[in-house]
Amino acid sequence: MVANAASERIFVTGSTGFVGSNVRRALAGRKLRLLVRDRAKHAHLASVDVELVEGDVTQPESLHGALDGCSAVIHLVAIIDETRGTTFDRVIRGGTEHVVAEARRIGGIRRFVLMSALGATNNPHFGYFHAKWLAEEAVRTSGLDWTIFRPSIIFGPGDGFINLLADLVRKAPVIPVVGSGRTKFMPVSVDEVAQAFARALDDPSAVGKVYELGGAKVYTYEELLDLVAAKLGKKKRKVHVPVGLMMPVVKLSKPLPKALRPPVTEEQLRMLALDNSTNKSATAQLVGHPPKSLEDHIDYIVPGGAGAPPR
Repeated sequence: MVANAASERIFVTGSTGFVGSNVRRALAGRKLRLLVRDRAKHAHLASVDVELVEGDVTQPESLHGALDGCSAVIHLVAIIDETRGTTFDRVIRGGTEHVVAEARRIGGIRRFVLMSALGATNNPHFGYFHAKWLAEEAVRTSGLDWTIFRPSIIFGPGDGFINLLADLVRKAPVIPVVGSGRTKFMPVSVDEVAQAFARALDDPSAVGKVYELGGAKVYTYEELLDLVAAKLGKKKRKVHVPVGLMMPVVKLSKPLPKALRPPVTEEQLRMLALDNSTNKSATAQLVGHPPKSLEDHIDYIVPGGAGAPPR
């Protein structure tokens, strides 16, 4: 750990989200400044060690002065679905560039840690992954001491993937398997992702590194559905649905309320063409033990099961 690192203030974006809530817990006892859109809404997060500052990464003028007095940045803000005016490019690429610009303007930022994604690619066909790639480029060329994390699918209480599969298995009369079902995933625990962030923040050897984070095992998409169904005690027939048939349904349903839309986005359908696993996972190296297995740590999808999303 660098000298006096524990007394330095860390600027965190996306701190109220799924990953961000766990990163906050991993940094307990450290001095934090959290970027929030509404200070009153998140007032309960403030403490002796935790400051709140209002701002929006898509509005660079709102970041002016927000990093003053901080010496490190953890940038987590991202979206997984586009809505009117809220695009991957605007939030992920643009938001990152704005935070980087402010960090460079004030000087004194010793570390910049970015949440990217396994699969980040310089291919505009995949909007989410391309925006992540461009965000990485903004950080890599910033002149700051940076570290980039690329996790696979992240699981844990409150997640947006395993819980989505569980909801699908519970409600659908038959379980739809979109595409071939053979796309590979390497789910990694959210608390281990958070630990990796916390440890790399003060590790000089992490500077200039891109870490891929995977879990204990690789699963196909269909195997994930089978695992979730078994955990829920559901035995239902599965039906394969070609991506080409599902895409127009998703597009046409976009104006409908979320509850009436299919539990998948256009971008997620495109991403099913890409495996989301790695043979270079750094999770064990960074957390100091083998990663948690998915099947032993998803009781949170069972009513009354262990685990609840952190506040």
